[in-house]
Amino acid sequence: MVIEFLAEDSVTVFQDPTKNWEITRRTTQIRKDPLTGIRTRILDYPVHMPDPPDLTDLAVQTAKTCPFCCPRVTEATPKYLPEVSPEGRFGRGESVLFPNMFPYDENSAVAVFSNRHYVTMPELTADYLMDGFLTAGDYAEALNRAYPSVKKYFSLNWNYMPVAGASIIHPHYQIVAGHEPTNYHETLLKASARFYDLHKVPYWTNLVAAEKEKGERYLGRTGKVDWLIAYAPRGLIEVVGVAEDAARVEDLAPERWRDLAEGLQRVFGHFAEKRFPGFNLTLFSGLEEDRDHYRLQVRVVPRAVLSVIGTNEVNYFKMLHEECLTMMHPEKAAAELKRAFA
Repeated sequence: MVIEFLAEDSVTVFQDPTKNWEITRRTTQIRKDPLTGIRTRILDYPVHMPDPPDLTDLAVQTAKTCPFCCPRVTEATPKYLPEVSPEGRFGRGESVLFPNMFPYDENSAVAVFSNRHYVTMPELTADYLMDGFLTAGDYAEALNRAYPSVKKYFSLNWNYMPVAGASIIHPHYQIVAGHEPTNYHETLLKASARFYDLHKVPYWTNLVAAEKEKGERYLGRTGKVDWLIAYAPRGLIEVVGVAEDAARVEDLAPERWRDLAEGLQRVFGHFAEKRFPGFNLTLFSGLEEDRDHYRLQVRVVPRAVLSVIGTNEVNYFKMLHEECLTMMHPEKAAAELKRAFA
């Protein structure tokens, strides 16, 4: 099955004041995601990012009142009703999961990975992540037991550091599991189902095969999770991990969570080397009815500060046009990140 990687070059011609008014041509490449058709614009724009901020002093200051630090995490956070958790919360090791006091949907949770308040990106190892991830699986299973007849569009979401939207430095993720999906979650599931109905094969296995064959954006494999850079990224770059044998979060055995965590450790290590100050991450789960056509996937985009005045990479194109901009070519980014998967 052929997957089309469509792109169009848009060329602007102008007289350049930095080159003695020479006639200059600058190309913007407009790509379409092969599944959803969502556009991304790759700009010919040099980027010189300043060093990420040193948050050590801020971490020391905020740790004094952080609600996620022990013992405050069990004193200042809500508890579940008994039908969801007889103990009131979920936990493994130092990980604790509890209701979001300011929920995004009917099932909205927050989980901390550990007691450590400030964890730098190189310290986000697979071992560090595992208890938190397994706790998310426990919560998904508990929701199914408590509300077996209700659809739950489950996503695990993580804003790492203030540049990515985190209001608390202490590493934590949020789960949203409403009876309706978010906009992009719905786009993924519907487009995946349409592709399957049309071609009678899953898009995701074909995408992995196509990217392996091309070799331009495929990164490697950890266990039964394949990693690649998105052709039309929705951030500066977009790293995608696709589970070979799982459509739902409930399908993830501990060894598959480990596969995800091992791959993310490599991604985060690379982000640290590139001096990105933060990232956004979402794990998109399917439903039982999506088993034939969908594969569970995690998507990660690094966040950046583009100038000394604090400019970030999100502007009106993303916020109001719902189109993405990047100054980083996915193929070049993949060539660099691929070394972490060697």
